[in-house]
Amino acid sequence: MIEFFGKLTGFLILGLIAYLLFKNKGSHPDLFNLIDGEEIIQMAKGDYWVKELLWQESQNSGEFAFTNKRILFKGTFLKSADKEVSIPYSEILSVEKSFVGLFFPVAFTIKTKDNKSYKFAIMKRHIYIDLINSLAQKSE
Repeated sequence: MIEFFGKLTGFLILGLIAYLLFKNKGSHPDLFNLIDGEEIIQMAKGDYWVKELLWQESQNSGEFAFTNKRILFKGTFLKSADKEVSIPYSEILSVEKSFVGLFFPVAFTIKTKDNKSYKFAIMKRHIYIDLINSLAQKSE
């Protein structure tokens, strides 16, 4: 009997995880408030990493919208839901490859003219680095 309930519990947990993954699949352009003349060029899921202490960073999962005017991030998961970032391409000084932790080469850091730094992690980061650089050059 205990074995049966153990298997049933495992099955229900697996089903819940599958449901959450399926539900979160795809992009949600309605999350973003666009300004006049702004269009979404590409969307992606990823993380915004915020420095908490000297060496610690906090992960905020969400979605990115790369528009013709700026980069938008909106947190979509639990503690990330209140995180929002908007970076106009005209304010970007540089985009550099970076790491999550010591070993995961999936991040890039954007430095802006007002001395702020934003660290984002998206799979296939080279696609988004090229897109950002291209759109930032057009905004100059």
